[in-house]
Amino acid sequence: MANNDKSKGGIFTSLVFLALLLTFAAVVLSAHLRLASIGVGCADWPDCFGYIAVERPTGLVPTSTAGAVHRLAASLLGLVVLVITLMAIRGRRPAGVGIVAPLLVFALTVFLSVLGYSTPSPDLPVVTLGNLGGGMAMLALLWWMGQRAAEPVPDAPPPGLRRWTLLAMLVLVIQLGLGAWTSASFSGPACASLPGCNGAWQSLENLREGFDPVTRLSIGDSGKVITGAVQKTVHMTHRLGAVVTVLLLGALAFRAMRLDARFRGTGISIAVLLLIQVVLGAGMVLTELPLLLVTLHNAVAALLLLAVVNLIHLTTPHGRPART
Repeated sequence: MANNDKSKGGIFTSLVFLALLLTFAAVVLSAHLRLASIGVGCADWPDCFGYIAVERPTGLVPTSTAGAVHRLAASLLGLVVLVITLMAIRGRRPAGVGIVAPLLVFALTVFLSVLGYSTPSPDLPVVTLGNLGGGMAMLALLWWMGQRAAEPVPDAPPPGLRRWTLLAMLVLVIQLGLGAWTSASFSGPACASLPGCNGAWQSLENLREGFDPVTRLSIGDSGKVITGAVQKTVHMTHRLGAVVTVLLLGALAFRAMRLDARFRGTGISIAVLLLIQVVLGAGMVLTELPLLLVTLHNAVAALLLLAVVNLIHLTTPHGRPART
């Protein structure tokens, strides 16, 4: 019976990591497809940027290789998540995995599926935020489940490390949200210089208007999004958030690297990913937002999220009561 339970736990863990890979592919490809559709990296930059198609493609067959791979990954992911959820409900999951995380992953899968097929309007930034945020949340939950299933954590963490890690996660989530909103509100090209931004952007009114959750983008007769000082404010808010994120996560990574081998690898991963993200962010501005760099920026952000989740896992002993 013990061997049978161990076998079921191994299958569950393998499915979780398969779902993780499929989710990562879907998140990166979804970002790539959306960025390409609005003109990021287009030939006649920046005049060709910011057009929203009046009619969305409704055919069953994707029109690009990236679209086909994305649809395949999303379809397989739905099936794998369904199996994971059924196994979790029937108790066929490792002892370290609770029931809440699998149910949340299933709920997010349904949410993203509905959002993908019935998006009310492409000029609503909150829809894009929901899509990107939902994908990132799925990644974090799946990685948490996989780590809890595969690697027991019996020892208590160093004093204070867990609190700092949770704070870093909060700051990172806010920064990911700011990045998603910057993209959703077409604010990427608003500031084309470093470190500041040309033109006036320091305005509380712009801040209120730029982050209004029910805001709708203004679109001209030609279908191009009308941008202005509000987009500059949104863009610079994301940059300022990046400074806070780099400082806090950098300090956390340095502290983790000074600990034993259990934490050192994750600390190094966070530090390296932070450095890559800073280089990509600066490179995007200096090279006028090429599609490849912007897509990589999204991918590295996802990997950075997983690294911080891993540190939360390492600072949460399996003996600690936890619903997820």
